[in-house]
Amino acid sequence: MSLVERFVVGVDIQSFSSRVARRQVVLQTGLDRMLDEAAWSAGLSRELWTRHPGGDGEVAVLPADVDLLAVVRRFITELDIRLTDHNDDHDPGARIRLRVAMHIDVVTRPGPLGYAGPALTVLQRLLDSEPVRDALAAAPEANLAQIISDSLYRKAVLPELGGLRPRQFRQVRVDLPAKEFHETAYLFVPGESPAPRAERPDGRPQDLSAAWSPLPGFPFVMPALRTERRPPKPRPQRLTFGKESAAGAVEVVEPVEPTPVDLGPGVRQAMREVREALARGEVDLADVLTTRTLLVAVGRDGKGWLRESDGPLLADALLTELDLAWSEFSGGAWGFRAQRARVRGLTLTGPREFRELSVALGWRAEKTETIPLYREFVRRASADASFYPTLRNPERENYPSWHDEWSPTVMAVHVRLQQWER
Repeated sequence: MSLVERFVVGVDIQSFSSRVARRQVVLQTGLDRMLDEAAWSAGLSRELWTRHPGGDGEVAVLPADVDLLAVVRRFITELDIRLTDHNDDHDPGARIRLRVAMHIDVVTRPGPLGYAGPALTVLQRLLDSEPVRDALAAAPEANLAQIISDSLYRKAVLPELGGLRPRQFRQVRVDLPAKEFHETAYLFVPGESPAPRAERPDGRPQDLSAAWSPLPGFPFVMPALRTERRPPKPRPQRLTFGKESAAGAVEVVEPVEPTPVDLGPGVRQAMREVREALARGEVDLADVLTTRTLLVAVGRDGKGWLRESDGPLLADALLTELDLAWSEFSGGAWGFRAQRARVRGLTLTGPREFRELSVALGWRAEKTETIPLYREFVRRASADASFYPTLRNPERENYPSWHDEWSPTVMAVHVRLQQWER
């Protein structure tokens, strides 16, 4: 038997036992996904953690060489971002609020039932302590409360690296007389005190073929981009919006020049990249960059997808410029105007119409068809179905929830298009 020093983390969902079993399963699935994503964004991998799941959370023993700063700050920041998005997008019954405890101490090497030792004992005391419970109760708008041990505070916070500062934490006392436990600990509640922005790991690729830089260490590869793949160019015609031809052929809608509007340098740069990709005939890259442009415009480029509430924030001028780029490239066969004409018969209010819209735009052959991943998906592109832009983010396809993020993105934009330039 031997002792080794390890970083340990515990998370627990507030009020988990009060939810019905169906809700509990949804919360477990959502939390597992968010922990994965937060870890990857912080440059960590949960695959390397020794995890002990519980019904309402988990306790994990991290590798010996784990970066303390990445766990204490970046992981918490990324987790809070994802909790914010989840809680904004779900009804109160599906809200997830967490207690998070962290400690560093010794454990035994794994035995028949896993690790044991002081680190896990102290961690559990912190996770269940009154100070962290009270902190979460006192901040009803907060998504999590983090409590760290005195030893971890001294190792990770006092050096003042990675954006960590002592003033961000509040000292508390954890007293459990029945268990003869009396320890100093430190609390952090996002929003309660100034919190630093999460730092991104170095080494992000800058080339356009990535569109979004992949998560640190994630084995994401952008689908091969096909150059010189221009669609057939039907002769542009000026048509009344939504009017169908007698033969049932696709209507070609002439683009409208946008009214100059200052969209900001970030959006302008993203728009230039879309046009440059189309000029090179790199259609799939232009598709991904179009999605990124919309995300940048509403401050969601760090999230990778749009919520329903983001649609009204998309400026008419931005939608017009993107439509113009795609319409000029395709002779009016692709773009937002062509897509809107294609789905004019649908009443678009939210996600429930997504499958019908997918069929109308050639993304699905029928409503029950399962959509393939991006590399296979774009092979069905056609000028006869107003296929592009698809508003997909291939990077998110590394996560099982990618389709649940793509559909609200599409519907946020297409519901917005119903009022575009009206």
